Amino acid sequence: MDLQGKQLAIATVAVVFAFLVLIALVATIGGGLKSYERSEIAIADIDISAEALGIAEAMLNVSTYLDNSGDAKSGEVGVLVKAYDADTNLLVASNETKVGKIDGRETKSANTYLKLPKEGGYRLQVVVFEDGKGILRGERKIYGLSRLEPPSVAKISVREIDFLIEAVEIESGRGKEKEYAIVNTTLYIDNLGKDVGGLSALVKARDNETRLIADREWEDLRILKEGTTSLRYAELRVLNGRDYIFEIQIWQSERIIKESSGMVMLSPFVNRTVVLEAKEKTVEISPEVAITGFLQKGAAEAYAPKPAPYPTPVPEAPGFESLSAAFALFIVLVLLLKKRKGGV
Repeated sequence: MDLQGKQLAIATVAVVFAFLVLIALVATIGGGLKSYERSEIAIADIDISAEALGIAEAMLNVSTYLDNSGDAKSGEVGVLVKAYDADTNLLVASNETKVGKIDGRETKSANTYLKLPKEGGYRLQVVVFEDGKGILRGERKIYGLSRLEPPSVAKISVREIDFLIEAVEIESGRGKEKEYAIVNTTLYIDNLGKDVGGLSALVKARDNETRLIADREWEDLRILKEGTTSLRYAELRVLNGRDYIFEIQIWQSERIIKESSGMVMLSPFVNRTVVLEAKEKTVEISPEVAITGFLQKGAAEAYAPKPAPYPTPVPEAPGFESLSAAFALFIVLVLLLKKRKGGV
């Protein structure tokens, strides 16, 4: 074989070897590409749950179940959930959840949260991405979010209200005395749901005749434990001898969620007038019982009139004491002179 033939043979062998190496590389790389291409992601199911955050907003939890029915591992998977207004088709809110890679024959779930107004209906669109490319879409429609209530609303109730006379105070002014009662209001509050906080109670004393508010007080209810009855207290100061409606309002997130009321009748504790029709005259009848009879133990010392201020003495005219002393000395001198003359 001549030199040219040998060179041709060597070149042929080199080309064949390079071709074989290239095939091996392509097979290796191609196997990886093939593995990627063989991942088969599908939306197995979509679950939607909702919880009211308050009077105006709700929180949606969109659970998307992704199934990889292929043998190869997927790329980086993400789920984007968008909420469109059902009437205007305008985008209201959106949120994305990273899922990561899904192995072959594996199912993963992604929980995506959306905060939405509790008005009207919504069309939810679920978009699945793999390595930044949208590969799947799904849709759901929801209605009736306005009917959702915060968990604590329906599970808080005012079981009972008790009223105690904590103290009696007397104020003097302009020659008249006014008697006030300190009424301790005890609230029995049932919580049949989970632990709840952020509640407050407004307690008002409304005059039954004039409908005017005599006193009111806010009370922080703090934490109400699950399945318990809690006692909370408020003290209001009202004029004795009147009847009052004590109104209780439970507030949450700037909204009244429960109301209750009770009567406190103090009119029997003061004198009242009646007309005797037979004799056509008016007489005054004293009460049969005093309000102090309802004072709690240890509170009797609170029933005491406030001391009236001492009268301010009127200052005497300047020099009055000096004139009095001089006049007395003059009288003594006159008496001494008369006595001396008589002795002479």
